[in-house]
Amino acid sequence: MSLTTDRIAAELLEEALLTLEQVTTGVMAVAIQASRKPEQGPRVRQLLGDLLALLQQAEEEELESYSGE
Repeated sequence: MSLTTDRIAAELLEEALLTLEQVTTGVMAVAIQASRKPEQGPRVRQLLGDLLALLQQAEEEELESYSGE
């Protein structure tokens, strides 16, 4: 790996961690709000399910791209 490639990898990991922090903060804010308004519970559960499904789809697509090499 060249220094440039190492730097790109490090920047990608840093960006992933920052994004994860933002997602965590957002999910917690939505969950706290829904805990105060139970009628929002089903909507929040749907949001959480959709987020997990999106991540699973991205993981599957990534694995498929490796098997195609």
